[in-house]
Amino acid sequence: MACQGVIMTANIWIVQGDGILCTSDGLPFVLKLSNVPTKAIHLGFAETHNKQSLLLCSPNQLPISHAMDINDAIKLGLIFAYGDGYDTKTVRNLKIVSFREFLTVMDNKMLNLMARAIMLIGWHNDHQFCSRCGAKTTHHPQGEHAKICPKCRHHAYPRVQPCIIVAITRIHPKTHKQQILLARHHHHKSGIYGLIAGFVEVGETLSMAVHREVYEEVGLLIDDIRYFDSQPWPHPSNLMVGFIANYKEGQINIQRNELVDAQFFDIDQLPPIPNQGTIACSLIQAVVTA
Repeated sequence: MACQGVIMTANIWIVQGDGILCTSDGLPFVLKLSNVPTKAIHLGFAETHNKQSLLLCSPNQLPISHAMDINDAIKLGLIFAYGDGYDTKTVRNLKIVSFREFLTVMDNKMLNLMARAIMLIGWHNDHQFCSRCGAKTTHHPQGEHAKICPKCRHHAYPRVQPCIIVAITRIHPKTHKQQILLARHHHHKSGIYGLIAGFVEVGETLSMAVHREVYEEVGLLIDDIRYFDSQPWPHPSNLMVGFIANYKEGQINIQRNELVDAQFFDIDQLPPIPNQGTIACSLIQAVVTA
C-alpha cells in the first residue's frame, strides 16, 4: 500500500504487537528504503483532498511514512532475528520497546503516530482473510486503508473502539476540600490509583457510557459531564475519550471483579497515579490545578 502524494521513499517503523523496534539506546529504528515493500502500510490519510495523502505532521517533523509487521520484514530479509534481539545488515542489537515505555519521553504528535502505526499493523494482521467467506483479502487498489475480499467483495476497514475515562470531583462535606475519585484496578499490581474507564457499548452515546460505567464500577450517580480531551490508545485499537464530572449522590460500592479499592482523595494528598503521557494523568492534573 504505497502512500499517495509526495513521499518518494519509505521511512518505516517495524512493529511487533504493541511495540516498535528500537535501537540499543531506546530510539525507534527507522528502516529507510527507496522502494515501498508490498507489506508496508502507509501512515497517511488516503482520501483527504483530491486523493492526496497527509501525515499527522509534516514529513520534516515526523519523517515516518510507513509501518511494517516484524514478521513480514523478516520474511523479506530486511530484519534478522537473533535470540531475543534483531539485526539488519548494517545495524545490530535492535529490540522491541512497548508503546507504554514511550509515554514519558515522546511528545503527543509522535505518540499519536506510534499509536496509528501499531493499530494499522494490528488491523493488517487481523484481516488477512475475509471474515464472511474466508477468502484471502487484498489491499485496496487506490491505497485506502481497506482489505477487500476478491470473492464476496466485503471491505474491512480499521475499526476504532471508543472508551470513556472520567475524573469525578466533589467538595468534601465536612472539610470542604476539593476531592477526586480514584480507583485501583486488579491489573495495577504496583498500587497505582487511576480513573473510572470502560468501553462504549453498542447504541450508547458517550455521556450514557460515562453514567453507566461509573454506576457499574462504584455505584455512584454523577452530573455536569464535561468533555476534556481524547487519546489514541493501541491496546488494541482504542480511542480514550476523557471527561470531568461532578459527584451527585450515592455511597461507593465497588465492583469486586473490576476494582480492589475506590475512594475520594483530597487533591493535595493523592496516592500513586498513572504516568505522564496518559490521558488519565492529564485528567487528574487538570483537576488538581483547576
